[in-house]
Amino acid sequence: MKVFNKKLITIFVLYVLISMFFSLSVLAGEVITDMAGREVKLPEEVNRIVTSYRSATQFVFCLGVQDKLVASDLSFEKISLFQKLYHGEKLPNVGSKRHGLNLEQILEVDPDLVILFPHNDGPKVADKLEKFNVASIIIEPESYQKIREATQILGRAFGVENRAFDVLNQYDRITTLVADRDKIEEKKSVYFANSDLFDTVGKNMLQTSMIELAGGINPAKEVKDGFIKTSLEELMNWNPDYIIISQYYSGTIEVLLNRPELQALKAVKNKNIYRFPSKVEPWDFPSPSSYLGIVWLAKKLYPEKYTDLDIEQVVEKYYDTLYDKSYSELGGSNL
Repeated sequence: MKVFNKKLITIFVLYVLISMFFSLSVLAGEVITDMAGREVKLPEEVNRIVTSYRSATQFVFCLGVQDKLVASDLSFEKISLFQKLYHGEKLPNVGSKRHGLNLEQILEVDPDLVILFPHNDGPKVADKLEKFNVASIIIEPESYQKIREATQILGRAFGVENRAFDVLNQYDRITTLVADRDKIEEKKSVYFANSDLFDTVGKNMLQTSMIELAGGINPAKEVKDGFIKTSLEELMNWNPDYIIISQYYSGTIEVLLNRPELQALKAVKNKNIYRFPSKVEPWDFPSPSSYLGIVWLAKKLYPEKYTDLDIEQVVEKYYDTLYDKSYSELGGSNL
């Protein structure tokens, strides 16, 4: 009987030890799927983060883990939001999406996790990092649904799921402000100009989704996907009700309004040309703050439907939730 009990005890102890081993293995190596469909084994703790492009850095800030940044891309010093909220030592730069990433610099800062873009050399760098046992996550926030997905994935990877939940609630709050309005019978046509007047966007672009969620129609959507190079003739044919220019548009609204060849356009005649906010960070760029572009544009297109909407108050609350500082505290103005 005693021998039998000893055998039971031995089996029980072995079971407990094996269970503990597998439990620790799961904790130390949780696997998540990134937005490129890659299965990524995370380290037990993520305390050192590298971001390779602006969108990735914006998610780091809205999720409140900017103190864990150890390197970023070349855009870091160009965005006012980052400079206002980051109080650490100057970060090494690891290159850029456009000019390529510096693998040596990434490895030199000994990261726990690197956030990469899905195009250019992003996937190649991910493969190289894997050989050095460095975890990386690829995100692609090119639509509002994908912005939500990126928020959830990174919230889990950084171990801040509760913060991510709060951010997702803010996304919902903003879209509800627009969705609850009466149905729009005659939708306004909206032309978006990126770096110059004839640089626009078509299907499957965040700016097109923004226009549609605000109750407008993007006439360039029927041309093709992605970025589009158009012409004066095509713009005159579309004859949009509104022209919305990017924060990075190279000219001014005044110049557009005075261009002789544009005087027949409805948008020019009615002076319905606006630049997307904001200099704190651009709202027409894939990021958590691009949700604000929806409600801002909706109020520009249909002011009679939004007389009760205090856009300044909406923006102040949104920034205070995402960044723990209000829009005005971050130097924002001109809405």
